[in-house]
Amino acid sequence: MKIITSGFATLASIGFLLVASSQAFAEKDLYLHQVPQIGGMVIPGAESQDFLVASNYGALSVAPDGRVTRRSKDAGFLTELVALPGQANVLFSSGYRTKTEKLGIIRSDDTGKTWSRISDAVGGPVAFHAMAISATEPATMYGAEKTVQISRDSGKTWRSMGGPPGQIYDIAVSAKNPKSIYAATHEGLFGSLDEGVTWTRLNPVTQPATAVTTTPEGQIYAFVYGVGLLLGAEPGNNWNLVSKEFLDRALFNISIDPANPGRLLGVADTGAVMLSRDGGNNWIGFDGHLDKVPGRISAGEKLFNENCQACHGAKGIGEKPDDPRAVDENGFPLAPALNDDAHGWHHADDQLMATILNGSPRNKRMPAWKDEGLTPDDARNLVAYIKSLWSFRSLACQGGRHMRCMH
Repeated sequence: MKIITSGFATLASIGFLLVASSQAFAEKDLYLHQVPQIGGMVIPGAESQDFLVASNYGALSVAPDGRVTRRSKDAGFLTELVALPGQANVLFSSGYRTKTEKLGIIRSDDTGKTWSRISDAVGGPVAFHAMAISATEPATMYGAEKTVQISRDSGKTWRSMGGPPGQIYDIAVSAKNPKSIYAATHEGLFGSLDEGVTWTRLNPVTQPATAVTTTPEGQIYAFVYGVGLLLGAEPGNNWNLVSKEFLDRALFNISIDPANPGRLLGVADTGAVMLSRDGGNNWIGFDGHLDKVPGRISAGEKLFNENCQACHGAKGIGEKPDDPRAVDENGFPLAPALNDDAHGWHHADDQLMATILNGSPRNKRMPAWKDEGLTPDDARNLVAYIKSLWSFRSLACQGGRHMRCMH
């Protein structure tokens, strides 16, 4: 089995991401799919469907179209983000000020605009990559770095509780009992009934568990690498497989929309934010998700069949699927596959739309379809249909993240 990476940046990459942050935000607009690293997420449940993420740019507010707004310019590299239950404006986080200086525990009372350090935690300052707050006892907070730590006074003082075997990727608190916690680790999924003093394996699968979260109704979502997304009941039994179509990718930091429990957000191991609208059964990339609706996909399929299928093949299998390197009599490459078989997913939505409308300067066989009457809206529909042919892996690896998937 291949070694999966954790859902947070390695220390070696933090220096680069901190330097790149100010450069990227000098641009006019920045979208979520252009943010290299995403940590925790907070979904307030507002009707606007905006949400907050921890990132190498600090805390970001994300609009439904993916456009991000920086909440604070000097927060640092945030590796986690959690909100006080019932008060989405009160945030807690951790991470790095520089590649060698850790933030400890920081708090914001104005939705991430200003931050103050409230504790270094045990052996700190720490850089927790997983944090969780009890919904029934909000003063109780857990954090994980090398071990699990607990605070019973809203993050001011901490006590180390040890931890389960293996590297900890994620933690969650029971919706019913503040002493009951769950940990997703490299050795599998574990639970503790005594604040992390002792641990019990929650299922026989020993493959890495990379995400765990609880619902107000007492259910547990957990992602197990190579198995898929599981749903169980507290205290960790009666597991059912929700979805398994993840191929060689993993999910981290699963968050549930409190206003719509069927809407889940997760972070793929590539750093891409993924979205489910049906309780985790099906997942799409957040990039272009507003276009991933039946009307656009259906319109795009019609356009594809009328204009693109003659070269790119039925359902985008390519002009000559058995020989993707084939060329025509003039030496130009034949039309590539647009499904998972070629490299269409190496390009972001705007790049795909630009190629559809303007043609390819490297291949005269790809015309500028705007000259044939196709509109930008037609191009959006075509991309929506093309992406409906992609797997979770391709969606998670789309655009600038594709180099992370070249293995």
